[in-house]
Amino acid sequence: ADFAVGGRKLYATTQAEALAQLKRDRANGDYDGSHFAALMRRHAKTLRAVTPDPARAPFTRGEYLTAHLDPAHTGHGPAGHGYTAASLADDTLHYTFRISDDVLGISLDTTDRGGHFEGTIGTAQLRWLERTLKSSDDPYVVIFSHHNSWTMDNTHTDPAHPDDARHDGAELVALLKQHPKVIAWINGHSHRNKIRPHGTFWEITTASHIDYPQLARVFELVDNKDGTLSVFTTLVESAAPHRTDFHDLSQTGLAALYRELAFNAPGSRKDLSGKPVDRNTELLLKRR
Repeated sequence: ADFAVGGRKLYATTQAEALAQLKRDRANGDYDGSHFAALMRRHAKTLRAVTPDPARAPFTRGEYLTAHLDPAHTGHGPAGHGYTAASLADDTLHYTFRISDDVLGISLDTTDRGGHFEGTIGTAQLRWLERTLKSSDDPYVVIFSHHNSWTMDNTHTDPAHPDDARHDGAELVALLKQHPKVIAWINGHSHRNKIRPHGTFWEITTASHIDYPQLARVFELVDNKDGTLSVFTTLVESAAPHRTDFHDLSQTGLAALYRELAFNAPGSRKDLSGKPVDRNTELLLKRR
């Protein structure tokens, strides 16, 4: 926390050192921050001066939940944005929400509490998901999470719940396939548009707003009245001008600048929009 808010920052390492750090974290985790602290000590003489800022302080899960439940942050709603007082009391970030009269949404927490960027799901949450799917009377269920199936491979022990075993993306896919009411799993994390079939449901991954082309996606579920369902996946982009006016500090002007900076970011990838089959599609399913 002190490093986050302080006046010294690490700006660069060699590629070899960065890869070695990544390998250490992947192999053993860095739950107490010791790997990162050692990296800072090695670069103590090359840290650059920045303006200290207490607003950069990290926050706890409890503080995160409390902020969502604060009426001052409700915005357009809904209040809590899926979280409730029970979420805060139980220290859980998974929940259900109503999409329509006959479609239930289930949001999962796939984040690694140890701090690494890859995800998994704990046994307690996996069992909750199984109970929720079995008890739901809704004919259709859509799953939501941050991580996708191929980036849920961090099975390190949760330091907050060491007895709660972790499960990877393949195990989650296997569970979802046991419940025909699941029609789609919507996620992100990879910053790239990708659509994968899983036999009984579709996994739909959408790119990030950080990287170009900064696309969002609209989903529509249609009963075709012929024994099939269609899931339409329509990509949308910002309505900001494509040419940047550097004197325009309005919302659309800043969005245009943001797009230009993202497109020209050093080392940025140009394949994040995905293939045509990952973009605007009609995905068919048998009506069950």
